[in-house]
Amino acid sequence: MARLLLLIALVLLAGCAPGYPIGPLPVVPDPGRAATVIFVRPSHFAGAGATITLTIDGVETYELGTGEHVAVPVSAGERIVGLKTWSPNIRFSRIYPTQTIQAEPSRTYYFRVEPDGRIDRATEAEGRELVAKTKPVASDATGPCTP
Repeated sequence: MARLLLLIALVLLAGCAPGYPIGPLPVVPDPGRAATVIFVRPSHFAGAGATITLTIDGVETYELGTGEHVAVPVSAGERIVGLKTWSPNIRFSRIYPTQTIQAEPSRTYYFRVEPDGRIDRATEAEGRELVAKTKPVASDATGPCTP
């Protein structure tokens, strides 16, 4: 019986973890020279009941749910993209994996957010395929479990 209740709770939580903006987006003084960073979190059962925090240059920008993606414009130059999530190996411990890119104007950079807390760079072809299989974070979302 306890297992059934746990399963029901997990299913209910999984439906209540959409992404939403949580902080300021990077300031892009010249949008014509902007690059785009796309974070994609493919659908997985593991971690489905929780969002993962996305960071750009150390600033928390979005929460991303499973099966979602978000595109963020950034200025050209060195950018540090990352996550703030829970360690899959050490209980109650936060991890902050990052990747550094040299963003070039008009280029798009794809990153796959893995259920084990990794952030992996994807090729353009892989990124486009991942985006096609996920839904965008709603631009008018205001927080967890909002209708």
